Amino acid sequence: MPGLDILRWVFWSPETSDPREWRSAPQRTAGKVPDSAIPALHRRRMSTLSRMAVQVALEAAGDERADFLVFCSQHGELPRTRELIDNIVAGSELSPTSFSQSVHNTSAGLYTIIKQSDAPATSLAAGAATFAYGWLEAEVFLELNPGKTVLLVSYDEVLPVDYRPYTRQAQRSFALALLLRVAAAGGLTLRQSHAGTEELVPIAPLFMAWALSTDSALRLTAGGQCWEWQRRGA
Repeated sequence: MPGLDILRWVFWSPETSDPREWRSAPQRTAGKVPDSAIPALHRRRMSTLSRMAVQVALEAAGDERADFLVFCSQHGELPRTRELIDNIVAGSELSPTSFSQSVHNTSAGLYTIIKQSDAPATSLAAGAATFAYGWLEAEVFLELNPGKTVLLVSYDEVLPVDYRPYTRQAQRSFALALLLRVAAAGGLTLRQSHAGTEELVPIAPLFMAWALSTDSALRLTAGGQCWEWQRRGA
């Protein structure tokens, strides 16, 4: 696979906008989600998760019209879906907006509408390794289309209380967007390696913290597999 360059990146979490501080920052369960890049007409109808994802995507894309969109979320719009289920149980009328925006590709769809983009898009969910599989999608596309760009967006929010007993992962909200292209030389590559101790926090912020460092490699085990990023030529 080719090495990839990160042209632009944007990260947000309730704790910090610097991924290098994220792991050690005192955990916060909520914070004001930045949404200045989202038109008010759309903003009012969007869930917290969608605003997180679309805001960082719009900022990272800037004036660039990415050729392929990869939106990655382990749990997607589960809080909104849980709310709809509660309404059904209570016999309440469902909100058409909430219903239409409860699908896994909600954020990707809203981004293309706001950006007026006709680029192909995919929405991924692959457990704890969701971000790594999203990176693989970007790598494959760019290997076949070396002159193009990919917008890779990874995002999740804290699970509803009822679902937390079913996961070992620490619940952290975050959104990360990367604008990627094939590196002219060097770049970042991903390969699988021997699994170690399972990482219990989302791996996308950990990847970005490493990308901003000078370390030559990052090894993370997620979803029972070890994912190793390297700096080609390092």
